[in-house]
Amino acid sequence: MQTIFKTLILILTLSLLASSAATADTTFSKVTPGRQFSFPQDHLLHPDYQNEWWYVTTNLQDKAGNQYGAQFTLFSNADLYSGTQQRVFFAHAALSSKDSFYHAERYARADMQHAGVSADPWLAYIDHWRFDGSKDSPLPGRLRVQDPQFSYDLTLSDSGYYLQGEDGFSRKNSDGSMASYYYSAPFIDIRGQIEIAGKAIEVTGTGWLDREWSSQLIRFGSLGWDWLSLHLDEDTALMLYRTRIDEETYLYGRLMYRDGRQQPLQPEQIKWLAKRNKVFGERTYPIAWTLEIPDHGISLNLQPINDDQFVNARVPYWEGAVTGSGSHQAQGYLELFGERQ
Repeated sequence: MQTIFKTLILILTLSLLASSAATADTTFSKVTPGRQFSFPQDHLLHPDYQNEWWYVTTNLQDKAGNQYGAQFTLFSNADLYSGTQQRVFFAHAALSSKDSFYHAERYARADMQHAGVSADPWLAYIDHWRFDGSKDSPLPGRLRVQDPQFSYDLTLSDSGYYLQGEDGFSRKNSDGSMASYYYSAPFIDIRGQIEIAGKAIEVTGTGWLDREWSSQLIRFGSLGWDWLSLHLDEDTALMLYRTRIDEETYLYGRLMYRDGRQQPLQPEQIKWLAKRNKVFGERTYPIAWTLEIPDHGISLNLQPINDDQFVNARVPYWEGAVTGSGSHQAQGYLELFGERQ
């Protein structure tokens, strides 16, 4: 899952913001409505666009019913230096349980061949972190991350792909001046092994793949977001995000069904309210919520499996596995930029 938000983290982390603002409008392709998506080609890198990412979240359980969350994101960002395009890759990986949370990040330049995305067979990688697909697509696939404190080796099933927004044109504000191309694969079945503190654990669960690319930057004077993906049952998935840019708050929602149907949600249909906050550093993060979508019989209390799923990276944010109770027994992932205290 993800979204233009993670690319913002990449841009900040790599200190490219100043030059990116000058070159994006003149060098890279713009995101506009009406694009025709083409698979499997759109699973690969789009070199005409400045920012891109491949994002996987998973909700996992062991044989005893203990819950875990695993996340992997590979970002790509390009800019011009002396008239030559230079592309860098950046990745986040995390693993959480009810009483532990681990995360790591990696960086690599594309021309050093330590990171990239390739086809036949499909592969997205940075160093020894690998997301191997099958033939020319990421799904079915295998996701492997190894770090000194944690690791996971997960097999991902196939899933249908769903265009977000308006046939893949995903607005981040009402006039569409900030937007990305965006599609999701929300119905992934997972099996494999995780390792925490030297202990190997067999797990099964569900997963979600998000893909986005864009050349447009959000102004950082006033920025915030909340993003949520949920599996409501075996056949229904829900995605919500809310962006705060300057004086505007923009809310987006979509229901997706395993048989291929989709249902966009109107902002007035959604009551998504924060109920509990936690402070990390200089920001407050709303980590527990109530969610009401009466037109679709959805009434949920959402809680993290671990309050401390705080990614203390170069640009910090909160992201972690959550569960929901009420009208459905739901599970998913929540990502928050938070608010300054």
